[in-house]
Amino acid sequence: MSPNGPSTNSYLADISSLAVQENGIGLEGRGGPGPTLEPTTVQENAIFAHNPVSTDYVDFVSEKRSEVIEYTVQPGDNLSFIARDYGISIESIMWANGLRDSNSIREGNILKIPPVSGVIHTVKSGETISTIAKKYGANPENIISYNSLPQDGKLQIKDELIIPDGKIATAGTPYTRTAISFAHLPNLDNYFAHPTNGLGRISQWLHGRNGIDVANPYGTPIYAAADGTVVGATKNGYNGGYGLFVKISHQNGTDTLYAHLSKTLVVAGQSVEKGQQIANMGSSGRSTGSHLHFEVHGAKNPLTK
Repeated sequence: MSPNGPSTNSYLADISSLAVQENGIGLEGRGGPGPTLEPTTVQENAIFAHNPVSTDYVDFVSEKRSEVIEYTVQPGDNLSFIARDYGISIESIMWANGLRDSNSIREGNILKIPPVSGVIHTVKSGETISTIAKKYGANPENIISYNSLPQDGKLQIKDELIIPDGKIATAGTPYTRTAISFAHLPNLDNYFAHPTNGLGRISQWLHGRNGIDVANPYGTPIYAAADGTVVGATKNGYNGGYGLFVKISHQNGTDTLYAHLSKTLVVAGQSVEKGQQIANMGSSGRSTGSHLHFEVHGAKNPLTK
């Protein structure tokens, strides 16, 4: 398994972890034209607080997995992001890793990720399916079925079981959950320009990594949101779900990412000016139609106005 977890092949990667792969192999049909996304109806100037799931994530949360895996915490991660990416509850990750505060994770930490929301339990001497189910408020039949146990429920000491929908009762200080919020980020509206003509059609508003999706026809020009230096520009490859992308570092310490492109027009190391065309819109990578996925790191996304 990659040290960065499934983000390198199944899930959208973190902007800070993306690296240009000169010899990346694109997937058949990933870079070609696709249907234009049908946009979500959005009132002008609205900002959604509930962070709807991006179209880039929809298929991933439905992919089934039966084993516990490990995930290495990336820069900018928090448990809300990680839990959402894997389609499980924040508490499930906290229970699996003995965390009492969701703010306690740090870059480089290795987390156990259960396959479903619930509890990971190691069988101890004298335990039965009934006692384990009662302990976690779970259904005994579901435990037997999920773990492919014999119908008599016979257990082996030290076996690791997944307890679907199980919960750990806590006393005293409750778990602290972290809300997905970008309120702490500076507002740099005058610094950034819109990266595509006339905003197009907003298909998804603010989600997971301070990014939004803007639907427009295949080939629509994409522009640099501010002066900066190109630090990544791919010509092919899946690239963690982003497909063809351009990543620009700006003098104020922020980064912008432009993904799912059909063609990139700049190269790494190149200086670009605000409003300069850097790419064309497309549907490469993990995408369901022609659109721009635009992320801002280090400041509020100007398109959330």
